[in-house]
Amino acid sequence: MPFDYGGAVGVGAVVQMPDNKTLLFICEKYYLRFYRPLAARLVQSGFRPVWVRLDGPDEWDYDYVDPTAAIDALVEAPDLKCREGVDDLYVFERAVFERPNLFENSYPYTMHVARTPERARRLAEVWYQSTLAFLMRFRPRAVFIWNGRYLPYRAVAAACEAVGQVLMTSEIGWIPGTIFLDRGGLSTNTTDLLGRSFESATAIDIGRADAFLNDYTTRKATMVSQKLVPASEVRHRLLGDDGKFLLLYGCQVDWDTNVVIGARRFRSNEAAVSFLIECMSAIPGARIVVKTHPLDAEKKEDTLRQIVGQGGTVVSDIHPHTLIEAADCVSVRNSTLGFEALCYRKPLILLENAKYKHPKLTLEAGNIAEGAASLSRVLTGSCDLPDEEALRKFILHAIDNYLVPVRYQYFFEPAKLDILSHLGQNQSYRALEQVLGELPSPVHVDVDDRLLRTIERCKVHRPREHSFLYRHARKVSDWLS
Repeated sequence: MPFDYGGAVGVGAVVQMPDNKTLLFICEKYYLRFYRPLAARLVQSGFRPVWVRLDGPDEWDYDYVDPTAAIDALVEAPDLKCREGVDDLYVFERAVFERPNLFENSYPYTMHVARTPERARRLAEVWYQSTLAFLMRFRPRAVFIWNGRYLPYRAVAAACEAVGQVLMTSEIGWIPGTIFLDRGGLSTNTTDLLGRSFESATAIDIGRADAFLNDYTTRKATMVSQKLVPASEVRHRLLGDDGKFLLLYGCQVDWDTNVVIGARRFRSNEAAVSFLIECMSAIPGARIVVKTHPLDAEKKEDTLRQIVGQGGTVVSDIHPHTLIEAADCVSVRNSTLGFEALCYRKPLILLENAKYKHPKLTLEAGNIAEGAASLSRVLTGSCDLPDEEALRKFILHAIDNYLVPVRYQYFFEPAKLDILSHLGQNQSYRALEQVLGELPSPVHVDVDDRLLRTIERCKVHRPREHSFLYRHARKVSDWLS
């Protein structure tokens, strides 16, 4: 038994999920801005959302439970024993505590709750076991978590996977006002909740696809808000008198879980830029422009400039869409800038795995020779990527089936949410309701009985009754945000 309470007997049961339509949302309060609209829609379909609090109160119109005191007590229990394999559940935290200054402003739960590698290990064990207890107590149709790559989400996901519990993992989408919603862990592609990929489409509404692409590029509907200047002027300035070919590399923040956990080759922007410069060495007149990320915790412009040398420029104050327009080719590890480049129909060299990776959409650079060959294809005009038909299929699949529209405030102007008008035929909510409407198969849950009683003592709080005016104001607020 992971917990030794002096002879406590474990509770093992095959749990038949009843038709109660309970949904557990286990997340920090920050992520409620994305989940409130989702929960409101699901309530209309008869589901019961329950928020499991992690870091204090926030606006939530449905039932919630706050297990933080119980979790803390379990973590501090002197007889806590961690299972073999628990180390896999706090990989991200180990990276955080090696470079705490890099992560402190972006992962408050890690810094203030996990606190140390040893405590993170104990926290991982407690959340794994507590998740099993929550499943036994609530018998949910599904569990919703954010990202799934750090605590407590990684432990929650592992527990759900171990017992066959339906899990939905979310992340911010490519388009303002949207999120990803993947069944299981975060997917490496755009397979939707019903198992369809963009290649599944048999017919293409060319008019709708092109209308979105034209509107997206015209509105500059990105998450970033920076000054816009004519792309031709920027291109001329970046190429100088001798430049003939411009490659854009978009930096990612080093604390991004897609980098810390997802990257297999390039753990830093410096490594990626160094690799691209070697790939460019055989391309006559090639220059690189490195776009720093506006949320970088550690500013490394000077280091990047030393790497680039006379072969390019490092910029921070030019709108990314202006740079995409100015460039001949774009390269990223796996950031949103790659999706944006595809929307501009720019050749895209992908350095890591990304949801938009596809042989008809992206170029390969598995090594320097392959990277140089991809750049040469672009230079000589022999590159036909992204393929026009594949791009249109991909875009329609994203806006109709994969991305989930949930209006929210973020680092963009509210007017950019107008791009959501192109999601009028979006079927993601219908697909989610269909998946959740299927009565789950029985799952076997084995929980220590004292731990189960600890979780069962966590009170379920009912929402307060609000006036009609308040409810109406909240609806307007959620719509605007």
